[in-house]
Amino acid sequence: MRTVLKGFLLLGLLSSAHISTFAQKLGVLDEVIAVVGENIVLKSELDKTYYQMSLQYPEYDGDLKCELFDQILTQKLLLHKAELDSLVVQEERVNYEIDRRMDYYSSQAGGMQNLEKYLGVSLIEYKAQMRKKMTDELQIQEAQNAIIADLKVSPTEVRKFYLDIPTDSLPDFASEVEVAQLVIAPKPGKAAEDYARQTAENLRKELLAGTRNFCLTAAIYSDDEGSKKDCGSLGDFKRGQMVPEFEAAVFKLKKDSISKVVKTQFGYHIILMVERKGEIANARHILIRPKILQSDLEATSNLLNSIKTQIENDEITWCDAVAKYSNDENSQANCGFFLDPNVGTTKIEITALESDVAMRVSSMKAGEISTPLGVPQQDGSMSFRILYLKSESPPHKASLQKDYQKLAVYALEKKKQDTLNEWSESFREDVYTWIDEKYFVCPDIDKWISNEKKSTSTNE
Repeated sequence: MRTVLKGFLLLGLLSSAHISTFAQKLGVLDEVIAVVGENIVLKSELDKTYYQMSLQYPEYDGDLKCELFDQILTQKLLLHKAELDSLVVQEERVNYEIDRRMDYYSSQAGGMQNLEKYLGVSLIEYKAQMRKKMTDELQIQEAQNAIIADLKVSPTEVRKFYLDIPTDSLPDFASEVEVAQLVIAPKPGKAAEDYARQTAENLRKELLAGTRNFCLTAAIYSDDEGSKKDCGSLGDFKRGQMVPEFEAAVFKLKKDSISKVVKTQFGYHIILMVERKGEIANARHILIRPKILQSDLEATSNLLNSIKTQIENDEITWCDAVAKYSNDENSQANCGFFLDPNVGTTKIEITALESDVAMRVSSMKAGEISTPLGVPQQDGSMSFRILYLKSESPPHKASLQKDYQKLAVYALEKKKQDTLNEWSESFREDVYTWIDEKYFVCPDIDKWISNEKKSTSTNE
């Protein structure tokens, strides 16, 4: 299965937007190590990719650096194809991907201001630096999709893929289950809603009157555990990152002004605008969440028990019950089933499940529905769920009958990789390629450059 894993490893390595910063941080002395068409490969590009992938695959048993170098050369070849074919990437898509990448970096750094300090340049400068690299990355994706996007595998191809694996090389699959959840969050009663709203209104009046300090009030009263210790600070955020009601209110505020009480799915908010730069806002808030009483928890547990009974009595199917009652949007569209994060199938190794789910499932039988279970949420609240164990299988060697879905995914990835390799072998014959002689030690370098070109490269 190593060939399959190699396909997973190499096919998706398209990100190159952070290379210059990586090189600067590690003190890498950059140099050109290859040229494909008019596209260069920098030493920092290979070093950065190798560093990332060696952390992700510490036990990879191949020549990782050489294989990554080969993949980067393929990316440059794809970029050359995109340029020849005049594949245009829309400016809106480039902007969207840059913003999405910046949002991720910001979340890792603890806000845009911290990210700017880490980068050592303004965000405007850094986004400008990213633009060419992001455009190249999207062009590579377009060129690759033109070659492999429509590929499919037939049952015959899956069977052949399976039979081609030597018996002693068949992978071992751990115990797998098909398990689904139906999640319901308790709702506060009317009295709790009224009390929370009135509390927020009273606090707002005192804040406006100057008899209360916003920072201290957030620390004492706010139900947002993540921000209350920092004066209710939400840091920098832009449109689309907050729920609609909150966003509509915050972007109407002027510097140092306080909003009216804003109701969202989380509760009642009092918002203080700290600063706004265009579409980026920096704000603080105080959240007053309606209290969930013991009677609300009991009502939710009773509702789940009632749903469980209806399913067991064939009054409603599991999927229909999930669609009607579940509050978990991530799993609702899939009948509540947990999915294998690698191949997207409903069969998932029990060790990949949340620990409390795995513990409960281990004591259930196929076809059984659990009693309601409490599920603590990140915001400190409590939801409840019932679990449905559809099937389970013991640890086993890969089997065409038991593991067809997984094998089909592996077979498709191998077909994509083989197709891409075949295209590369044919296309690169007419493309200028130069490779630094230090990398001639890589075992597959011969396919990139002829002996005649090797001599030329050495002489240069």
